Amino acid sequence: IPGITVLIPHLKEDILMMKEDLYSGSEDTVPLIDWVKARYPDEFKAFTARMQASSQWSIDGSNKSGRWSDYTDGQWQAISVWASMRLQTLWRTVAGMSLYHSVLQCHYEAQTDERSALARADVWDPSDCFTCLVSMQLYRTFTPTQLDHTNRMFAKFPSSLKVAFIDFAEKNITAEADAVHQRQRRRYFSCLIDHSCALLPNGHRAPKFRIELPGFPILGDGKSDNQNHAIPFMRGAFCQCIDSNQGAYFEQMLLLPCVLGEFRTQCRGESQAKRIIGLPEHITSDLGSVGDFAAGSELAFGTVLQRSHAVLGARMHYGHPDIMNKQYMMQQGGVSKATKTLNLSEDIFAGMDFMLRGNGRQIRHCEYFYLTKGRDLGFNAVMSFFSKISSGTGEQILTRQMFRLSQILHLPEALAFHYAHAGYYLTQAFISLSMPVTLCVWLVVLAADCEQTFQAYMTCPSATAEQAMATVLS
Repeated sequence: IPGITVLIPHLKEDILMMKEDLYSGSEDTVPLIDWVKARYPDEFKAFTARMQASSQWSIDGSNKSGRWSDYTDGQWQAISVWASMRLQTLWRTVAGMSLYHSVLQCHYEAQTDERSALARADVWDPSDCFTCLVSMQLYRTFTPTQLDHTNRMFAKFPSSLKVAFIDFAEKNITAEADAVHQRQRRRYFSCLIDHSCALLPNGHRAPKFRIELPGFPILGDGKSDNQNHAIPFMRGAFCQCIDSNQGAYFEQMLLLPCVLGEFRTQCRGESQAKRIIGLPEHITSDLGSVGDFAAGSELAFGTVLQRSHAVLGARMHYGHPDIMNKQYMMQQGGVSKATKTLNLSEDIFAGMDFMLRGNGRQIRHCEYFYLTKGRDLGFNAVMSFFSKISSGTGEQILTRQMFRLSQILHLPEALAFHYAHAGYYLTQAFISLSMPVTLCVWLVVLAADCEQTFQAYMTCPSATAEQAMATVLS
Protein backbone atom coordinates (compact mmCIF):
# COMPACT_ATOMS: atom_id res chain seq x y z
CA ILE A 1 0.00 0.00 0.00
CA PRO A 2 1.47 3.41 -0.90
CA GLY A 3 1.85 6.03 1.77
CA ILE A 4 -0.95 8.48 2.52
CA THR A 5 -1.09 11.56 4.73
CA VAL A 6 -4.28 13.07 6.13
CA LEU A 7 -3.95 16.86 6.43
CA ILE A 8 -6.20 18.60 8.99
CA PRO A 9 -5.96 22.43 9.24
CA HIS A 10 -6.71 23.85 12.68
CA LEU A 11 -7.15 27.46 13.77
CA LYS A 12 -9.40 28.07 16.79
CA GLU A 13 -11.61 24.99 16.79
CA ASP A 14 -12.18 23.14 20.05
CA ILE A 15 -9.64 20.38 20.60
CA LEU A 16 -11.35 18.72 23.55
CA MET A 17 -14.51 19.70 25.40
CA MET A 18 -13.99 20.85 28.97
CA LYS A 19 -16.18 20.57 32.04
CA GLU A 20 -16.94 24.30 31.82
CA ASP A 21 -18.20 23.84 28.26
CA LEU A 22 -20.42 20.88 29.12
CA TYR A 23 -21.68 21.93 32.54
CA SER A 24 -21.52 25.48 33.87
CA GLY A 25 -22.82 24.59 37.33
CA SER A 26 -25.98 26.68 36.94
CA GLU A 27 -29.46 25.20 36.88
CA ASP A 28 -30.93 28.19 35.01
CA THR A 29 -29.98 26.81 31.60
CA VAL A 30 -29.92 23.29 30.22
CA PRO A 31 -26.29 22.03 30.25
CA LEU A 32 -24.77 20.83 27.00
CA ILE A 33 -23.97 17.47 28.55
CA ASP A 34 -27.71 16.93 29.19
CA TRP A 35 -28.40 17.43 25.49
CA VAL A 36 -25.63 15.01 24.51
CA LYS A 37 -26.91 12.45 27.02
CA ALA A 38 -30.47 12.80 25.68
CA ARG A 39 -29.19 12.51 22.11
CA TYR A 40 -27.24 9.29 22.83
CA PRO A 41 -28.96 7.62 25.81
CA ASP A 42 -27.93 4.03 25.06
CA GLU A 43 -24.33 5.01 24.42
CA PHE A 44 -24.18 6.94 27.69
CA LYS A 45 -25.49 3.92 29.60
CA ALA A 46 -22.86 1.72 27.99
CA PHE A 47 -20.19 4.34 28.75
CA THR A 48 -21.08 4.57 32.44
CA ALA A 49 -21.20 0.77 32.67
CA ARG A 50 -17.68 0.51 31.23
CA MET A 51 -16.35 3.24 33.50
CA GLN A 52 -17.87 1.72 36.63
CA ALA A 53 -16.32 -1.62 35.73
CA SER A 54 -12.88 -0.04 35.33
CA SER A 55 -10.53 0.52 38.23
CA GLN A 56 -10.16 4.29 37.94
CA TRP A 57 -13.92 4.90 38.00
CA SER A 58 -14.62 2.55 40.89
CA ILE A 59 -12.07 4.34 43.07
CA ASP A 60 -14.15 7.50 43.00
CA GLY A 61 -17.39 5.58 43.37
CA SER A 62 -20.42 5.56 41.09
CA ASN A 63 -22.69 8.58 40.97
CA LYS A 64 -26.10 7.16 41.84
CA SER A 65 -27.77 10.55 42.32
CA GLY A 66 -27.43 11.48 38.64
CA ARG A 67 -26.38 15.09 39.37
CA TRP A 68 -23.50 16.38 37.28
CA SER A 69 -22.09 18.35 40.18
CA ASP A 70 -21.47 15.09 42.09
CA TYR A 71 -19.00 13.75 39.52
CA THR A 72 -15.34 14.07 40.44
CA ASP A 73 -12.65 15.69 38.29
CA GLY A 74 -11.33 12.29 37.26
CA GLN A 75 -14.77 11.23 36.10
CA TRP A 76 -15.24 14.50 34.22
CA GLN A 77 -12.09 13.85 32.21
CA ALA A 78 -13.61 10.61 30.93
CA ILE A 79 -16.97 12.30 30.33
CA SER A 80 -15.28 15.11 28.37
CA VAL A 81 -13.61 12.62 26.03
CA TRP A 82 -16.90 10.76 25.56
CA ALA A 83 -18.78 13.99 24.77
CA SER A 84 -15.99 15.23 22.46
CA MET A 85 -16.40 12.11 20.33
CA ARG A 86 -20.03 13.15 19.72
CA LEU A 87 -19.50 16.86 19.09
CA GLN A 88 -17.58 18.81 16.48
CA THR A 89 -14.08 18.73 17.98
CA LEU A 90 -10.58 18.14 16.69
CA TRP A 91 -10.30 15.12 19.00
CA ARG A 92 -13.11 13.38 17.13
CA THR A 93 -11.52 14.15 13.76
CA VAL A 94 -8.08 12.85 14.77
CA ALA A 95 -9.62 9.76 16.38
CA GLY A 96 -11.55 9.03 13.18
CA MET A 97 -8.62 9.56 10.85
CA SER A 98 -6.32 7.50 13.09
CA LEU A 99 -8.51 4.51 12.25
CA TYR A 100 -6.40 4.28 9.09
CA HIS A 101 -3.61 2.99 11.34
CA SER A 102 -5.77 0.18 12.73
CA VAL A 103 -7.16 -0.64 9.28
CA LEU A 104 -3.70 -1.03 7.77
CA GLN A 105 -2.71 -3.34 10.61
CA CYS A 106 -5.92 -5.31 10.07
CA HIS A 107 -5.20 -5.74 6.35
CA TYR A 108 -1.65 -6.81 7.14
CA GLU A 109 -2.75 -9.50 9.58
CA ALA A 110 -5.45 -10.79 7.20
CA GLN A 111 -3.49 -10.77 3.94
CA THR A 112 0.20 -11.05 4.82
CA ASP A 113 2.32 -13.77 3.31
CA GLU A 114 4.35 -15.42 6.06
CA ARG A 115 7.07 -16.31 3.56
CA SER A 116 7.70 -12.69 2.54
CA ALA A 117 10.31 -10.41 4.05
CA LEU A 118 7.53 -8.10 5.24
CA ALA A 119 6.35 -10.79 7.65
CA ARG A 120 9.59 -10.77 9.61
CA ALA A 121 9.64 -9.33 13.09
CA ASP A 122 10.07 -5.56 13.45
CA VAL A 123 9.67 -4.94 9.70
CA TRP A 124 6.04 -3.98 9.22
CA ASP A 125 4.81 -0.74 10.80
CA PRO A 126 1.53 0.94 9.77
CA SER A 127 3.08 4.31 10.61
CA ASP A 128 5.31 3.92 7.56
CA CYS A 129 2.20 4.06 5.35
CA PHE A 130 -0.02 6.50 7.24
CA THR A 131 0.46 9.89 8.91
CA CYS A 132 -2.19 12.08 10.51
CA LEU A 133 -0.81 15.60 10.14
CA VAL A 134 -2.57 18.43 12.00
CA SER A 135 -1.51 21.90 10.89
CA MET A 136 -2.00 24.06 13.99
CA GLN A 137 -1.51 27.63 12.88
CA LEU A 138 -1.64 29.11 16.39
CA TYR A 139 0.26 26.41 18.32
CA ARG A 140 3.00 28.93 19.16
CA THR A 141 0.47 31.05 21.10
CA PHE A 142 -1.63 28.24 22.65
CA THR A 143 -2.92 28.62 26.18
CA PRO A 144 -1.88 26.05 28.83
CA THR A 145 -5.26 24.35 28.43
CA GLN A 146 -4.86 23.99 24.68
CA LEU A 147 -1.31 22.69 25.13
CA ASP A 148 -2.58 20.12 27.64
CA HIS A 149 -5.25 18.96 25.18
CA THR A 150 -2.64 18.68 22.42
CA ASN A 151 -0.33 16.63 24.63
CA ARG A 152 -3.25 14.37 25.54
CA MET A 153 -3.80 13.77 21.83
CA PHE A 154 -0.13 12.84 21.45
CA ALA A 155 -0.51 10.38 24.33
CA LYS A 156 -3.68 8.89 22.85
CA PHE A 157 -2.44 8.61 19.25
CA PRO A 158 1.36 8.34 19.54
CA SER A 159 2.00 6.27 16.42
CA SER A 160 0.34 8.36 13.72
CA LEU A 161 -0.25 11.91 14.99
CA LYS A 162 2.11 14.73 14.00
CA VAL A 163 1.62 18.47 14.33
CA ALA A 164 2.96 21.17 12.02
CA PHE A 165 2.95 24.77 13.18
CA ILE A 166 4.43 28.17 12.38
CA ASP A 167 7.15 29.33 14.72
CA PHE A 168 8.88 32.70 14.81
CA ALA A 169 11.95 34.23 16.37
CA GLU A 170 13.47 37.69 16.54
CA LYS A 171 16.19 38.62 14.07
CA ASN A 172 19.72 37.99 15.32
CA ILE A 173 23.21 38.83 14.18
CA THR A 174 23.14 36.12 11.50
CA ALA A 175 20.07 37.60 9.78
CA GLU A 176 22.10 39.64 7.28
CA ALA A 177 24.35 36.70 6.44
CA ASP A 178 21.26 34.51 5.92
CA ALA A 179 19.85 37.06 3.44
CA VAL A 180 16.87 38.00 5.60
CA HIS A 181 15.15 41.09 4.24
CA GLN A 182 16.05 44.22 6.15
CA ARG A 183 12.41 45.23 6.64
CA GLN A 184 11.44 41.82 7.98
CA ARG A 185 11.12 42.08 11.75
CA ARG A 186 11.02 38.38 12.56
CA ARG A 187 12.18 35.06 11.16
CA TYR A 188 9.45 32.51 10.53
CA PHE A 189 9.78 28.73 10.51
CA SER A 190 7.59 25.80 9.59
CA CYS A 191 8.06 23.18 12.32
CA LEU A 192 7.03 19.59 12.98
CA ILE A 193 6.52 17.89 16.33
CA ASP A 194 5.34 14.43 17.36
CA HIS A 195 5.07 12.27 20.46
CA SER A 196 8.82 11.68 20.66
CA CYS A 197 9.72 15.37 20.87
CA ALA A 198 10.94 16.66 24.21
CA LEU A 199 8.44 18.52 26.37
CA LEU A 200 9.65 22.03 27.24
CA PRO A 201 8.97 23.73 30.60
CA ASN A 202 6.38 26.07 29.02
CA GLY A 203 4.26 23.13 27.83
CA HIS A 204 5.37 23.25 24.19
CA ARG A 205 7.41 20.56 22.47
CA ALA A 206 10.82 21.00 20.88
CA PRO A 207 10.53 20.87 17.05
CA LYS A 208 11.79 17.76 15.34
CA PHE A 209 12.21 19.52 11.98
CA ARG A 210 12.46 23.24 11.30
CA ILE A 211 12.29 24.90 7.86
CA GLU A 212 12.83 28.63 7.56
CA LEU A 213 10.25 30.47 5.48
CA PRO A 214 10.99 33.48 3.24
CA GLY A 215 8.69 35.71 5.29
CA PHE A 216 5.34 35.86 7.03
CA PRO A 217 3.48 32.89 5.54
CA ILE A 218 -0.16 33.87 6.16
CA LEU A 219 -0.86 36.02 3.10
CA GLY A 220 -4.42 34.95 2.34
CA ASP A 221 -7.43 34.18 4.52
CA GLY A 222 -5.48 31.70 6.66
CA LYS A 223 -6.67 28.19 5.88
CA SER A 224 -4.91 27.80 2.53
CA ASP A 225 -1.54 29.04 3.87
CA ASN A 226 -2.00 26.83 6.92
CA GLN A 227 -2.37 23.82 4.62
CA ASN A 228 0.41 24.63 2.17
CA HIS A 229 3.18 25.30 4.71
CA ALA A 230 2.70 21.74 6.06
CA ILE A 231 3.14 20.02 2.68
CA PRO A 232 6.91 19.40 3.17
CA PHE A 233 6.07 17.22 6.18
CA MET A 234 3.67 14.94 4.29
CA ARG A 235 4.81 11.35 3.87
CA GLY A 236 3.77 9.10 1.03
CA ALA A 237 2.51 9.74 -2.48
CA PHE A 238 -1.07 10.69 -1.61
CA CYS A 239 -2.74 13.26 0.61
CA GLN A 240 -6.28 13.63 1.86
CA CYS A 241 -7.59 17.03 2.96
CA ILE A 242 -9.91 16.89 5.97
CA ASP A 243 -11.67 19.63 7.93
CA SER A 244 -11.57 19.69 11.71
CA ASN A 245 -15.30 18.96 12.04
CA GLN A 246 -15.26 15.56 10.34
CA GLY A 247 -15.08 11.95 11.47
CA ALA A 248 -14.83 8.44 10.09
CA TYR A 249 -16.15 4.90 10.38
CA PHE A 250 -13.95 1.85 10.76
CA GLU A 251 -15.91 -0.21 8.21
CA GLN A 252 -15.47 2.55 5.64
CA MET A 253 -11.76 2.80 6.33
CA LEU A 254 -11.41 -0.86 5.35
CA LEU A 255 -12.04 0.24 1.75
CA LEU A 256 -8.88 2.37 1.66
CA PRO A 257 -7.00 -0.05 -0.68
CA CYS A 258 -9.93 0.17 -3.13
CA VAL A 259 -9.74 3.97 -3.19
CA LEU A 260 -5.96 3.97 -3.65
CA GLY A 261 -6.49 1.44 -6.43
CA GLU A 262 -8.13 4.23 -8.44
CA PHE A 263 -4.59 5.61 -8.93
CA ARG A 264 -3.03 2.28 -9.95
CA THR A 265 -1.12 2.31 -13.27
CA GLN A 266 0.78 -0.24 -15.32
CA CYS A 267 3.85 1.95 -15.74
CA ARG A 268 5.17 5.24 -14.45
CA GLY A 269 3.66 8.42 -15.90
CA GLU A 270 0.30 7.05 -17.06
CA SER A 271 -2.69 9.36 -16.89
CA GLN A 272 -4.56 7.18 -14.37
CA ALA A 273 -2.23 8.40 -11.62
CA LYS A 274 -3.13 12.02 -12.47
CA ARG A 275 -6.42 12.05 -10.63
CA ILE A 276 -8.34 13.65 -7.81
CA ILE A 277 -10.73 11.17 -6.23
CA GLY A 278 -13.78 12.84 -4.70
CA LEU A 279 -15.71 11.14 -1.90
CA PRO A 280 -19.18 11.79 -0.43
CA GLU A 281 -19.95 12.74 3.16
CA HIS A 282 -22.45 11.58 5.75
CA ILE A 283 -23.91 14.64 7.50
CA THR A 284 -24.36 14.00 11.24
CA SER A 285 -25.65 17.43 12.34
CA ASP A 286 -29.22 17.14 10.99
CA LEU A 287 -30.79 18.46 14.21
CA GLY A 288 -33.64 20.95 14.12
CA SER A 289 -35.13 22.68 11.10
CA VAL A 290 -32.02 24.78 10.37
CA GLY A 291 -29.66 21.83 10.84
CA ASP A 292 -31.85 19.65 8.64
CA PHE A 293 -31.80 22.34 5.93
CA ALA A 294 -28.00 22.63 6.10
CA ALA A 295 -27.62 18.85 6.04
CA GLY A 296 -29.99 18.55 3.08
CA SER A 297 -28.16 21.20 1.07
CA GLU A 298 -24.83 19.56 1.86
CA LEU A 299 -26.19 16.17 0.77
CA ALA A 300 -27.53 17.66 -2.47
CA PHE A 301 -24.26 19.40 -3.36
CA GLY A 302 -21.67 17.06 -1.86
CA THR A 303 -23.18 13.77 -3.01
CA VAL A 304 -26.08 13.98 -5.45
CA LEU A 305 -24.79 16.75 -7.73
CA GLN A 306 -21.20 15.50 -7.68
CA ARG A 307 -22.25 12.37 -9.54
CA SER A 308 -23.47 14.42 -12.50
CA HIS A 309 -20.63 16.95 -12.32
CA ALA A 310 -18.00 14.20 -12.45
CA VAL A 311 -19.63 12.56 -15.49
CA LEU A 312 -20.00 15.88 -17.31
CA GLY A 313 -16.44 16.96 -16.53
CA ALA A 314 -17.46 19.90 -14.34
CA ARG A 315 -16.38 18.60 -10.93
CA MET A 316 -13.51 20.41 -9.24
CA HIS A 317 -11.75 19.95 -5.91
CA TYR A 318 -13.85 21.03 -2.93
CA GLY A 319 -11.40 20.35 -0.12
CA HIS A 320 -12.82 17.48 1.87
CA PRO A 321 -12.47 14.57 1.78
CA ASP A 322 -10.80 14.33 -1.64
CA ILE A 323 -7.68 12.18 -2.07
CA MET A 324 -5.01 13.66 -4.34
CA ASN A 325 -1.62 12.75 -5.71
CA LYS A 326 0.70 14.88 -3.60
CA GLN A 327 3.38 15.15 -6.27
CA TYR A 328 1.06 16.82 -8.77
CA MET A 329 -0.28 19.15 -6.07
CA MET A 330 3.26 20.29 -5.28
CA GLN A 331 3.85 21.05 -8.97
CA GLN A 332 0.98 23.55 -9.00
CA GLY A 333 1.85 25.34 -5.76
CA GLY A 334 -0.11 23.43 -3.13
CA VAL A 335 -3.52 22.02 -2.35
CA SER A 336 -5.20 25.46 -2.41
CA LYS A 337 -4.63 29.07 -3.45
CA ALA A 338 -3.95 31.78 -0.91
CA THR A 339 -4.56 35.19 -2.49
CA LYS A 340 -6.58 37.23 -0.02
CA THR A 341 -10.23 37.85 -0.95
CA LEU A 342 -9.75 36.62 -4.52
CA ASN A 343 -9.31 33.00 -3.41
CA LEU A 344 -12.06 33.06 -0.79
CA SER A 345 -13.11 29.56 -1.92
CA GLU A 346 -9.54 28.35 -1.76
CA ASP A 347 -10.05 24.63 -2.38
CA ILE A 348 -11.65 24.81 -5.81
CA PHE A 349 -8.59 26.43 -7.39
CA ALA A 350 -6.58 23.25 -6.84
CA GLY A 351 -9.05 21.48 -9.10
CA MET A 352 -8.98 24.32 -11.65
CA ASP A 353 -5.18 24.37 -11.86
CA PHE A 354 -5.18 20.58 -12.00
CA MET A 355 -7.51 20.51 -15.01
CA LEU A 356 -5.71 23.39 -16.76
CA ARG A 357 -2.52 21.34 -16.89
CA GLY A 358 -4.32 18.70 -19.00
CA ASN A 359 -2.25 15.71 -20.15
CA GLY A 360 -4.87 13.17 -19.10
CA ARG A 361 -5.73 14.68 -15.73
CA GLN A 362 -9.14 13.71 -14.40
CA ILE A 363 -11.33 14.38 -11.36
CA ARG A 364 -13.57 11.47 -10.37
CA HIS A 365 -16.25 10.88 -7.75
CA CYS A 366 -16.53 7.52 -5.94
CA GLU A 367 -19.61 6.52 -3.97
CA TYR A 368 -18.36 3.52 -2.00
CA PHE A 369 -16.19 5.40 0.52
CA TYR A 370 -17.47 8.23 2.69
CA LEU A 371 -16.65 10.12 5.87
CA THR A 372 -18.77 11.97 8.39
CA LYS A 373 -19.29 15.73 8.43
CA GLY A 374 -20.76 18.12 10.98
CA ARG A 375 -22.32 21.44 10.05
CA ASP A 376 -23.30 24.51 12.05
CA LEU A 377 -26.74 24.40 13.65
CA GLY A 378 -27.38 28.12 14.18
CA PHE A 379 -29.29 30.21 11.67
CA ASN A 380 -26.66 32.97 11.55
CA ALA A 381 -23.82 30.46 11.17
CA VAL A 382 -25.58 28.67 8.31
CA MET A 383 -26.34 31.96 6.56
CA SER A 384 -22.75 33.16 6.95
CA PHE A 385 -21.51 29.90 5.41
CA PHE A 386 -23.77 30.26 2.38
CA SER A 387 -22.73 33.92 2.08
CA LYS A 388 -19.08 32.83 2.04
CA ILE A 389 -19.76 30.27 -0.68
CA SER A 390 -21.65 32.73 -2.87
CA SER A 391 -19.05 35.47 -2.33
CA GLY A 392 -16.30 33.02 -3.21
CA THR A 393 -18.10 32.12 -6.42
CA GLY A 394 -18.32 35.78 -7.31
CA GLU A 395 -14.59 36.16 -6.80
CA GLN A 396 -13.94 33.11 -8.99
CA ILE A 397 -15.31 34.95 -12.01
CA LEU A 398 -12.43 37.44 -11.71
CA THR A 399 -9.66 34.83 -11.72
CA ARG A 400 -7.48 33.72 -14.61
CA GLN A 401 -8.32 30.08 -13.90
CA MET A 402 -12.00 30.65 -14.69
CA PHE A 403 -11.09 32.64 -17.81
CA ARG A 404 -8.74 29.99 -19.16
CA LEU A 405 -11.08 27.10 -18.39
CA SER A 406 -13.86 28.87 -20.27
CA GLN A 407 -11.57 29.08 -23.30
CA ILE A 408 -10.33 25.48 -23.45
CA LEU A 409 -13.39 23.48 -22.34
CA HIS A 410 -15.65 22.00 -24.97
CA LEU A 411 -19.21 23.29 -25.15
CA PRO A 412 -20.88 20.50 -23.09
CA GLU A 413 -18.18 20.70 -20.40
CA ALA A 414 -18.26 24.51 -20.43
CA LEU A 415 -22.03 24.61 -19.95
CA ALA A 416 -21.84 22.02 -17.15
CA PHE A 417 -19.00 23.94 -15.48
CA HIS A 418 -20.96 27.19 -15.76
CA TYR A 419 -24.20 25.89 -14.27
CA ALA A 420 -22.33 23.97 -11.55
CA HIS A 421 -20.63 27.12 -10.23
CA ALA A 422 -21.31 30.74 -11.23
CA GLY A 423 -24.35 29.90 -13.34
CA TYR A 424 -26.15 28.44 -10.33
CA TYR A 425 -26.03 31.72 -8.43
CA LEU A 426 -26.91 33.75 -11.52
CA THR A 427 -29.96 31.54 -12.00
CA GLN A 428 -30.94 32.04 -8.36
CA ALA A 429 -30.61 35.80 -8.80
CA PHE A 430 -32.84 35.75 -11.89
CA ILE A 431 -35.43 33.64 -10.06
CA SER A 432 -35.41 36.08 -7.14
CA LEU A 433 -35.92 39.02 -9.51
CA SER A 434 -38.65 37.33 -11.52
CA MET A 435 -41.32 37.71 -8.84
CA PRO A 436 -41.16 41.51 -8.40
CA VAL A 437 -40.85 41.95 -12.18
CA THR A 438 -43.94 39.79 -12.72
CA LEU A 439 -45.91 41.76 -10.14
CA CYS A 440 -44.86 45.05 -11.75
CA VAL A 441 -46.04 43.81 -15.16
CA TRP A 442 -49.38 42.79 -13.70
CA LEU A 443 -49.84 46.20 -12.08
CA VAL A 444 -48.98 47.99 -15.34
CA VAL A 445 -51.50 45.90 -17.30
CA LEU A 446 -54.22 46.43 -14.72
CA ALA A 447 -53.53 50.14 -14.52
CA ALA A 448 -53.68 50.46 -18.34
CA ASP A 449 -57.26 49.17 -18.50
CA CYS A 450 -59.90 51.40 -20.13
CA GLU A 451 -62.08 53.52 -17.89
CA GLN A 452 -65.76 54.03 -18.60
CA THR A 453 -65.43 57.83 -18.65
CA PHE A 454 -62.90 57.74 -21.56
CA GLN A 455 -64.85 55.45 -23.93
CA ALA A 456 -65.81 58.44 -26.09
CA TYR A 457 -62.16 59.36 -26.70
CA MET A 458 -60.53 55.89 -27.11
CA THR A 459 -61.32 52.45 -28.45
CA CYS A 460 -61.51 49.93 -25.63
CA PRO A 461 -61.25 46.17 -26.21
CA SER A 462 -64.18 44.00 -25.38
CA ALA A 463 -62.28 42.16 -22.63
CA THR A 464 -61.14 43.92 -19.47
CA ALA A 465 -57.56 43.85 -18.12
CA GLU A 466 -58.57 41.41 -15.38
CA GLN A 467 -59.96 39.02 -18.00
CA ALA A 468 -56.85 39.38 -20.15
CA MET A 469 -54.52 38.55 -17.21
CA ALA A 470 -56.70 35.61 -16.22
CA THR A 471 -56.51 34.30 -19.77
CA VAL A 472 -52.71 34.60 -19.80
CA LEU A 473 -52.31 32.83 -16.44
CA SER A 474 -54.71 30.06 -17.36
